[in-house]
Amino acid sequence: MVDLGALAAYEPRWPGVKELNIADDWRARWVDVQELPENAPVHYAYSLLVMGDKGYGVREAGGNRWGMLEGETGGDAPEAFIKRAAKDWVGATLARVELIGFFECRATRHNTEFAQGELTVRPLYLAVAKTMSDVAPNKGYERRRFPMNEYAVAMRGRYAEFLDHLQQAFQRYAVIQAKG
Repeated sequence: MVDLGALAAYEPRWPGVKELNIADDWRARWVDVQELPENAPVHYAYSLLVMGDKGYGVREAGGNRWGMLEGETGGDAPEAFIKRAAKDWVGATLARVELIGFFECRATRHNTEFAQGELTVRPLYLAVAKTMSDVAPNKGYERRRFPMNEYAVAMRGRYAEFLDHLQQAFQRYAVIQAKG
């Protein structure tokens, strides 16, 4: 006998979609679009930061791993968060911020901040800087300029689960550079 209640609650998996595990707190699937859905519940965002033929890693002062701009948006629109983080954390003024896609995430039972099954969206951006100024020492962050190939290696090592999606961002930047 079929349980109609269970059948109505069943959410079919997307065919051919790889599910990611983000820090055991989230089960995520990648959505390859260049525009966030209206009213998307965004609490956290990621962004690669590039300028010219260099990529910029960021970390908390004294940290040991370089990463990208990432963090809780604090209720801001995700693009506004990326612009603010770029300016405050690494001294970058951005010329362009492009959405690469987003992770549609569901909280797992290990998540201590969200109820199990709660949905959130985590966008991945490519931020292109037009200027870079000194970082104030009291901001609590450090930056490092990498040649693009080393930056790609560092980001792939730090965010191994995002490998395919980081590659999309690096390819998008190569196209932007080629077009001038």
